[in-house]
Amino acid sequence: MKRTALLLALSLCAPAAAQELIPYNSHGRWGYSAPGGKIAIRPRFSYAEPFSEGLALVLEGGKYGFIDRTGKTAIAARYQSAGSFSDGCAPVKSRGLWGCVDHDGKPAVPFEYEALLPFSEGAAPAKKNGRWGLLLKDSREFRGGVYDEIYPVSEGLARVRLKDKYGYIGLSGKEALPPVYAEAFPFSGGFATAKLGDSYGFIDRSTLALKSRDYISIGPYSEGLAHAQALAWEDRCGYIDRDGNVVIQPQFRMCASFEGGLAPVLKDLKSGWGYIDKTGRTVIDFKYDQAGGFRGGIAKVSRGGKLFYIDQKGFEYFRK
Repeated sequence: MKRTALLLALSLCAPAAAQELIPYNSHGRWGYSAPGGKIAIRPRFSYAEPFSEGLALVLEGGKYGFIDRTGKTAIAARYQSAGSFSDGCAPVKSRGLWGCVDHDGKPAVPFEYEALLPFSEGAAPAKKNGRWGLLLKDSREFRGGVYDEIYPVSEGLARVRLKDKYGYIGLSGKEALPPVYAEAFPFSGGFATAKLGDSYGFIDRSTLALKSRDYISIGPYSEGLAHAQALAWEDRCGYIDRDGNVVIQPQFRMCASFEGGLAPVLKDLKSGWGYIDKTGRTVIDFKYDQAGGFRGGIAKVSRGGKLFYIDQKGFEYFRK
């Protein structure tokens, strides 16, 4: 859909309580608008992330902080780096180390980690003494700190990497599935995509066995589908269900996972990225250089070197 935000008024207005504000890029400065384009917080930040738990991460004066929905500073911009709020906590970096602050800006996790990702399901991937493990939010206990890499918890399991193999651990820090896979992705709906040896397929939480399929590549399983490639498809990708049945025919040059009911796909090198629904129907035209997944009804895209957000109707929160 060809709908471009041409916003003429940049004055402040009060958003409706039920509306979530959306980051809006105007001439390289970031602010927030209500759905549909009416400016709510004037563009004055170097960068801005979507609101999460009532606060939004912004970059101001080279430092990161948080604002509320009125645009008022909630946590001063004083951090070297930061992530958005989740599970009541936001990871922030100060003086070279990571910790976590609550909604009042008070430390919830001490600044003693070399890296810290956002919390999900009560735990966050953290790096200490050169190794990755899980940091439990309530007890502040650091578990399983022996891995080369660890990813956010999904359905009670965190994907880990040890040397060149992937596996999964639970919140206890103990291995649920040992690191034997050449590739592995997060669990969704009780299943995950993995590669064992040269074979791609799907695993569940309790078995190492693959439901092996005749595909040369299978992406993450998300919202009931995974993008896949097969030798017979001549460098095209489509979408399959967990039983390996083709749901969306191979017709794209590149595919990404479904989020919010839509998936970013690259139709061809000339037209760029757009979005399809689960029937394969084009919902948003192929016109972006890069396109991310939809979260909270919005997706981050880029075109012509400019970064901005769109909603699921294709409305662009951007002004040149």
